[in-house]
Amino acid sequence: MEMECSSMSAWSCPHDLEGICQRVQGAVCSPGMRGCELEGKVRFARDEMNLPRKPVKAAAPARSEKPAQAPRRRLPF
Repeated sequence: MEMECSSMSAWSCPHDLEGICQRVQGAVCSPGMRGCELEGKVRFARDEMNLPRKPVKAAAPARSEKPAQAPRRRLPF
C-alpha cells in the first residue's frame, strides 16, 4: 500500500484578529506581506502572493454617534 504525501496545508495566523493583523499594526491581514510571520518562509500557489507586498492600512472602525463616557476616577483617600 502506497501513501501519497501532499505538500499543501492549511494555516491559521495567530496574529489575525477579525481580518486585522496584530503583528503589523493596523494592516489588513494578507498572508506573506512584509512583516508577516509567513514572509519568505512559505511558497503560495498563486504567483502574485509570492511577490513582495507592502501592508495595506485597514479602514477605521465605524464610530458610534454617542461618545463613550470617561471612567469615573476614584480618589485615593
